[in-house]
Amino acid sequence: MLRHWLGRPQAAPLHAQAGDAPQRVLHVGKFYPPYRGGMESFLADLIEQQRANGIDARAVVHGDPLPEDPPWLIRVPVQITLVFAPIALGFPLALHRAIRGFQPDVLHLHMPNNAAFWALIMPAARRVAWVTHWHSDVLISKWDSLLQLCYQVYRPFETKLLRQSAAILATSPPYMAASVPLQRWLFKTLAIPLGLKPLGQGVLEQAQAEAPQLQLWGDARLRVLSVGRLTYYKGFDTLISAVAGFADVQLIIAGEGEQRKELEALIARERAQQGCANVQLLGQVSEAQKHALFNSCDIFALASRERTEAFGLVLIEAMQHGKPCIASDLDGSGMSWVVGQSGSGQCYAPDQVQAWKEAMRQALAAKAQLAGRGLAAQQAADAYFTIGQCERRIAEVYDSILPASERAPAQPQAAAAARPLQVAVVQQAAQWPLLQQWQAAHPESLLLCVDASGQRSPDLQALGGLAQVSLADLGWSEVITLVQRLAAEQALSALSIRSAADLLSETGAEPLPAPPAGWWQRWLARRGVRHLQLGRHALLLRGDEMAAWAGARHALVGGHLFMRSA
Repeated sequence: MLRHWLGRPQAAPLHAQAGDAPQRVLHVGKFYPPYRGGMESFLADLIEQQRANGIDARAVVHGDPLPEDPPWLIRVPVQITLVFAPIALGFPLALHRAIRGFQPDVLHLHMPNNAAFWALIMPAARRVAWVTHWHSDVLISKWDSLLQLCYQVYRPFETKLLRQSAAILATSPPYMAASVPLQRWLFKTLAIPLGLKPLGQGVLEQAQAEAPQLQLWGDARLRVLSVGRLTYYKGFDTLISAVAGFADVQLIIAGEGEQRKELEALIARERAQQGCANVQLLGQVSEAQKHALFNSCDIFALASRERTEAFGLVLIEAMQHGKPCIASDLDGSGMSWVVGQSGSGQCYAPDQVQAWKEAMRQALAAKAQLAGRGLAAQQAADAYFTIGQCERRIAEVYDSILPASERAPAQPQAAAAARPLQVAVVQQAAQWPLLQQWQAAHPESLLLCVDASGQRSPDLQALGGLAQVSLADLGWSEVITLVQRLAAEQALSALSIRSAADLLSETGAEPLPAPPAGWWQRWLARRGVRHLQLGRHALLLRGDEMAAWAGARHALVGGHLFMRSA
């Protein structure tokens, strides 16, 4: 393994200059249009934008191949769907062939997606930089024992995939903060809002052509639209009960799903009890019909009750059509954040029918202002949620995960702002208060404590809030990645990685790294490979040495760090 690492070629720079080969990105998705879904729509728009910007972007997804598929799209037929997860027996072979034949610079994995786990066992895949796009957690109802059991099998692979990833993309700041699986990896996680391509003239013309065929609204004063699969977490039952009793409010729900019969029964009950419930379950609609519905409604509603609705990309679709939105104020979901960015909508507590009834009353009372709010929503969609903006930020992430020696030269930092970074490996609980005293005595230094004690960490707020990571949560590989990232992003005058005891006992003279002690270490040293046992030996770097270290090849085996100059 070490011999293979020493001879491994480094990846080509992602951002090609004029005349160079374009960067190559292989997406591993769940499905691709014409399959319906937010992940699918976003993946299609992202690849289209990347290819328009000169990136050679391709994809491997589930599904039956279609005659009109482009050559860069590989669909793998699904044999069975198990607990909402498609199982395609040919996926590992298709992914292996795509990686070996295409030789991507970046593997972009869209999660949740069990097929992405095949990359974990492919040496060719593991030699490529990974970017994981975290569209949603796997959320499990406490009543679903089968899904709970399946997630116990799924979770270790999910953790390994996140550990292997060079960068993780969350879809909104609230979701990143609330996602339990991402908490260990926040140091390499970035929130990049999803985006959609602008509505083309052709889409608008098709919507206009469909409009005469959609004589569905009648003479209702308030036309409320909701779109999505008829499933429990979408909260359509809340919307149906909210509009019941309003003779001048019409609700249309576009979509199909397993909850249709339950919703039809609810509509019948509400009509019998409230006297009216102007609700239509329209079923599956075409893209042109969907856009015609967006054009003709007064307001769009999304009443999802669970964080499975991680972002609410359909809200952006409604905003593009100039429609104000009302959505669930659901902790940890991006829905309320998206609506808040527009400043033209309102959010209400999920499952609170009376709150949603009040939303309908407010919309009726403000009917004359809805067009103006819709214009503000449209402007917000154009300002914050375009695929062009999203693609540019993702391209920056691709560039950031390159080895330092292959990045564009960074602008020099002002010498006055430079500070030393001290990484202290804590072996004993008694060292924590001493480290707090050391930090107070050395305010010019940045101190990062690595807890290797194996004991429960203390309340660091009581110790002055020392910056800390724990080897119980992160391995040494992730800690070194974090330190390299700090070295790249901060203006540092020096870098030190050593035991806390070494740091606390210093008297002004810097301790020297331990010399090679064994024959194998001397053999490595003669070949330009340096060995450190993290937490025992000291690594002390200044000036150009830091840049050389950041650009060096590294391999980690437990707490043993092997380095070779770039």
